[in-house]
Amino acid sequence: MKLSKHASMLAIEGPRKTMKEIRSSDSCPKRQEQIIVQKRSQDVLLFNMDDGSYYALNEVGSRIWELCDGAHGVAQLVSLLAKEYDAPAKIIEMDILEVLEDLRSKNLIVE
Repeated sequence: MKLSKHASMLAIEGPRKTMKEIRSSDSCPKRQEQIIVQKRSQDVLLFNMDDGSYYALNEVGSRIWELCDGAHGVAQLVSLLAKEYDAPAKIIEMDILEVLEDLRSKNLIVE
């Protein structure tokens, strides 16, 4: 479920906006408005208009992105994805938090 830029993790060049880490199950992550989204067969491409960077999300990352609407809390994401992927909630939670932190660090979502 890694977020990648050009198929590998590359640091974004340029200024970053800071935000506290997403650790709480009460957090309700929301997609940034300046992101252009292009859906492909199993994945999604994200283009950040602020800094010109772009990223690819796999199927699971795309589903997490879709659920980052500001209305779903992290606990809800865990519950939904654990059911959808028939996986243990603890593992799903660790993966979701990792992806959310990656999205946040690249200024693609806010809390």
